[in-house]
Amino acid sequence: MTMTTIKNKTISTRVTTDISNRAKENLAKQGLTVSEYIRLSLIKAANNEVKLVSFLDTPESKKAKKEAESGQVDSFDSVDDWWKNLNGKD
Repeated sequence: MTMTTIKNKTISTRVTTDISNRAKENLAKQGLTVSEYIRLSLIKAANNEVKLVSFLDTPESKKAKKEAESGQVDSFDSVDDWWKNLNGKD
């Protein structure tokens, strides 16, 4: 007789209400709940079947990288100076 141990692990994450609602809506169109989608995604990750999305390959990030590498960026002496600049309080 084979005994199977079932282990339950709860995983939680924080997202905005908007993200949660849109995810639920889009997944429901495919017949999935958020919980089912996450479970399926974790199974794929556990089996090393995941192709990670690189957020550094977007046009915006490529442009920012090019600007940084060519010195087209602002530099600040402190976080306070950066914050003032960011909020237009120069």
